Amino acid sequence: MQGPKVRSGITVLASLWLATQAWAGSLSPGADQPALPPDMLAPAAIFGADQRIDLPDQYGALEGKIGMLYEQSTQTLCTAFCVGKDIIATAAHCLFQPKNNQLPDLSEVTFRLSYGKAYQTSGISGRHTAFTKNSIAVGTTAFNNEPPLSAPKDWALAKLERPICRFGVLRVESRPVTDLIDKSRENKIFQVAYHWDWKHWQLAYSQPCKVSRDFDQIKWRFIKQHFINFNELVLHDCDTGGASSGSPLLIDTGSADGPSVVGINVGTYTRTRILLREGRIVKRMKPDIIANTGVNGSAFSSVIASLETADLLASIEDMMRLQGELQARGLYSGTLDGQLGRDTRSAILRFEETQHLVQTGLPTRALLRRMDEDRIKPAHMLSTIRGGVVEPRPNPTPRPGVSNNN
Repeated sequence: MQGPKVRSGITVLASLWLATQAWAGSLSPGADQPALPPDMLAPAAIFGADQRIDLPDQYGALEGKIGMLYEQSTQTLCTAFCVGKDIIATAAHCLFQPKNNQLPDLSEVTFRLSYGKAYQTSGISGRHTAFTKNSIAVGTTAFNNEPPLSAPKDWALAKLERPICRFGVLRVESRPVTDLIDKSRENKIFQVAYHWDWKHWQLAYSQPCKVSRDFDQIKWRFIKQHFINFNELVLHDCDTGGASSGSPLLIDTGSADGPSVVGINVGTYTRTRILLREGRIVKRMKPDIIANTGVNGSAFSSVIASLETADLLASIEDMMRLQGELQARGLYSGTLDGQLGRDTRSAILRFEETQHLVQTGLPTRALLRRMDEDRIKPAHMLSTIRGGVVEPRPNPTPRPGVSNNN
């Protein structure tokens, strides 16, 4: 975090590097995928010696549960994994962060799942409509690479067009970070991901790795000041690299069902010393890598079932009705455009919080019905939509034998 401005001196700037790398080659999902260029084949693991190996036989079933998420126009490649028959989890920045001032085209985002010689692909549900975003639950779509860092909210769940996760799904567990630290000491925590510099589109297994809060360079009491929602932050030293964003952090519980997910890998936490002179940066030293960052499974585990069963809104009219109801309750102040923008999603989250619901940010028919049933309010809290304008709706006249539930 940058300190106070001084005439001349050295300060420290914390930052986050997101492990999503682009390459100007083809991302075709077919068997004829080209090899990576030679300059991308050198090992590039973040921590020390490269500890990655091929997926061990005991974890072979993970191959059918962890896949690639890619988008051609921005050359985005990330890892994603199955948490439901048609639900995948990944990092939110893989879907919503611009590259070269261009956002990934959600209608072209494809999830590829391979298992042995078989592979399946699917786009995101609703990708041929204007409502693809409605099928995605996210922790945030605003990404801060300088404090306050957004890593603990960098998760996304997406509903697919087709239920292609037929090889099985990964269970997501909600465990306190202190428990993950203890389990990592028992060599129970590891990571599986795709990497740009690994073998030809094969999963790499990271040897058991450490989860911690305190580090030699900086202690937790200072680290947590750099992050929003720091209680959901998982700092780890699993070997990562380009395309490993969205990969699962796993715990080996010894269960016959295999490992469980305890988090999502999203980036790398770094600290750079900069020399200031007259308040201007005159020199930036090589950044110190503190740790890799992950999102605790507790941040998104409760949303999975909600997205899996959600009846999502898919029309301009319904979305405008939802926005109007949110606006009438003082939760939304934007325009009634019928789109799930950042402000509309935030308003839904606030409504769900006031109603003690699972906070999903999803525009669903159940949510709209709940608002319809709660329409009898004082006149200044009621609204109708006419031509995209919210207008007051008068209190209904009581009828004999019917009481108003104000």
